[in-house]
Amino acid sequence: MTGSFNLPKPEFDVEATVERAMALINRTLQPSLEEARAAVDKVRASKPLVAPGDLVSQVTRGNRVKAARAVSYSLPSILPGVGTAISAAALPVALREVLKESVSAAIKVGLLHDRDLTDPELTRIAVLLILTEGAVKLDKTGKIRPDAILGPHASLLGQAAAYDALAALTAKERQEIAASQSEILRAWSLAVGPPLLAGLIPFGVGPMAAANYMQYVLKGTITAATRVFGPAGPPLVTVEEIPEREVQQDAPES
Repeated sequence: MTGSFNLPKPEFDVEATVERAMALINRTLQPSLEEARAAVDKVRASKPLVAPGDLVSQVTRGNRVKAARAVSYSLPSILPGVGTAISAAALPVALREVLKESVSAAIKVGLLHDRDLTDPELTRIAVLLILTEGAVKLDKTGKIRPDAILGPHASLLGQAAAYDALAALTAKERQEIAASQSEILRAWSLAVGPPLLAGLIPFGVGPMAAANYMQYVLKGTITAATRVFGPAGPPLVTVEEIPEREVQQDAPES
């Protein structure tokens, strides 16, 4: 046979998908501090003498697994046609789930490094800084410009113990960062969203590739959070790969 078999490529408007997602993900920036603290305390109790940096992987493991499983919303794409359409409609929800796990992981890293996260405003701008750093790292188009989003505060990106610098900002300076929330979330969504679209390729090819990419997204978030919340000279955190058998595709919620 001389003919070749080509997988159909679903065509979607990424910008429109992100706009639909924005209404959902804006509500995910304040995870339960109590649940995060309980998870951190449980790990610490089992290994009281281990340094915080060496516990990051264990504390955030559940977040990485759940983020990878978020692509389960793409499972209907296994059936070409109507299945792909159903998956496309669920993409904003999948994007929200990945963001939720990213924020939760960042909060756990902060608690692991004994940061006081009871100030919701300070915690929020720290998370926004982490998400901005993640978006810049993931962006392959060059369209995400930190200076345009954060202005003079873009200098905090990549800075060790940036949380200390954030805590020292004036109320006006904090508000300047908080005012960029929509721009930061949109940039993050545009950086993370396209691989989720790849999950819509039928026959099950896309979901596994998208799941692996979501692990990569979480690893970047965790590394950025370790830099922001950690001490001025922390060792580089290493997050191990999730074994493929643990990235199970759960059925979409009805």
